[in-house]
Amino acid sequence: MPYLSGVLTGIVLTILVVFLIDHVGDHPGTQDIVNWNVLGAKIGAGVETVSEGVREEVHEATAPEPGNTPEPGAAPDGMQAEPEPAPAQ
Repeated sequence: MPYLSGVLTGIVLTILVVFLIDHVGDHPGTQDIVNWNVLGAKIGAGVETVSEGVREEVHEATAPEPGNTPEPGAAPDGMQAEPEPAPAQ
């Protein structure tokens, strides 16, 4: 586990240093190390794809099974249905 935290810390620090190099002391005519606009667009597209996949999986996991659909007006499991009111005279 310490190895994983060290690797993740190194990745975050590397990204932070590259970001700082690109944005601190910008001089005209210099080229950025990373094209941050493209990176943001790709990360946004990836997040959208993952969220759509998760949404589909949750929808499938929470959908009722075809054979277990309750009858209309039936009470949920463990509860008694209300008696129908007496017809008015």
